[in-house]
Amino acid sequence: MPASVKDVAALAGVSSSTVSNYLNHPHVLGEGSREKVRAAIEQLGFVPNESARQLRAGSSKALALILLDAWLPYFHELSRGVDDVAREGGWSLFFSNSDRDADREQRNIDMFEAHRVQGIVIYPLGDVVPRLERLADRGIRSVVVGPIRESATVASVLFDDRAGGRLAGEHLVDLGLRRILFLGNPAVTESNDRLAGLRDATAGTGAEVEVREVGHLATEDGLTAGAEIVAQPADERPDAIFAANDMVALGVLTQLLRHGIRVPEDIALVGFDDVAEAHQSVVPLTSVRQPGYEIGRAAGAALLAQLADPAAPPPATPPFPAELVIRESTRGR
Repeated sequence: MPASVKDVAALAGVSSSTVSNYLNHPHVLGEGSREKVRAAIEQLGFVPNESARQLRAGSSKALALILLDAWLPYFHELSRGVDDVAREGGWSLFFSNSDRDADREQRNIDMFEAHRVQGIVIYPLGDVVPRLERLADRGIRSVVVGPIRESATVASVLFDDRAGGRLAGEHLVDLGLRRILFLGNPAVTESNDRLAGLRDATAGTGAEVEVREVGHLATEDGLTAGAEIVAQPADERPDAIFAANDMVALGVLTQLLRHGIRVPEDIALVGFDDVAEAHQSVVPLTSVRQPGYEIGRAAGAALLAQLADPAAPPPATPPFPAELVIRESTRGR
């Protein structure tokens, strides 16, 4: 017999109303209560009644997309790609945003498991593969956008971030620039890979790489970093900046121009992702192109392939290659 709310409550040592709140209003619970209920649900394989009814009837045609930071333009494009593939296949797609918060990411996975979606595409903050493998044991398949360890049940769609960082670094070195500042977030794997590529390109060239952490890889972070750079004596400023994404780069660009620092004559600037805003800015931005829409479509297609043949191994998708789009933020050097 399937587990009930009462079974979950008994195992977790909480009331049935607490379990109900976990399923419907998790924000009202403390972290300790949420964790007790989550662990009990996972141990019992509990599925809420409505979702179970849909599953038995074969009427569930729902997929989920969990984004790292839904407000960044790159994720808009990725979402559109996943959504288009889902709708073309007759599936509904539900969205959620983890906002770079590990607990929130976990709760998003819990929510979609409870509602018994058939598959999940996720751009994660941390290592979610063990959790996704347990979901696969219950028939919920997953695709991770980004690098993962090898898995027999979880697919991944990759972009060559390290090669992108290498292209950016080679371009700056070829321009004769030797004091390069990297703006990134060490908690994000892709940011670290872009930095590693930059270091590959500068090794043995005499170029020095300084690293400065930015919190959320958003425009506001770029504005803050730009203000710090402006405050430095002119002879101590970098002659080039490589930002881990375009939004940080555009924030930096705004601050430099506000204070009369010329781009690229005084400081060259490279971003990453090549979102629409990169070519729309006052000084069009050199950027490593990451094709968000195409990556989203590939992730959606990989998920549907798993659902069509659950016994098959996860489909292998070749990594998307990096491309450097050179514009005025470096071209005038």
